[in-house]
Amino acid sequence: MFILGPNISNALIIYISGRVIDELINESNTKVEEGNFKLLDILHHFTSGMKSISTEMMYKGTDELRSSCGGAGFHVASGLVTGFTDHAPLPTFEGVNTLMSQQSARYVIKQVKKAKTGKKCKNYFEYINHLSQLISSKSTAKSIEEC
Repeated sequence: MFILGPNISNALIIYISGRVIDELINESNTKVEEGNFKLLDILHHFTSGMKSISTEMMYKGTDELRSSCGGAGFHVASGLVTGFTDHAPLPTFEGVNTLMSQQSARYVIKQVKKAKTGKKCKNYFEYINHLSQLISSKSTAKSIEEC
């Protein structure tokens, strides 16, 4: 369960995030038809970041699953090998994950710079307005060993 649980959680998070991004794409398409291109920056941030995160999670999760089955996980008859080889190139296709992460991070840095000039970040990035408070606060999260 230690391998399966986190991967199922990751899949659920990716699914829910994908639904939110899909709604944002529909909203953006409507606005673009009206000549408003303001959502394209945030959409690029989310899609490039999600591509990087989701394909990396998929690659590692599929490899963990295959490896956890021992020698049987490496046999073609298990079906796991085909799934792994079909999906292994995805972190590279349509943009290498390193570059996709950098593109996504660039938007967050842009928001931090905006906040440093005194302008308020809105919507998904409101937390940046409270960055100094967040940095100085102490975490109450438990480590895995404590759980």
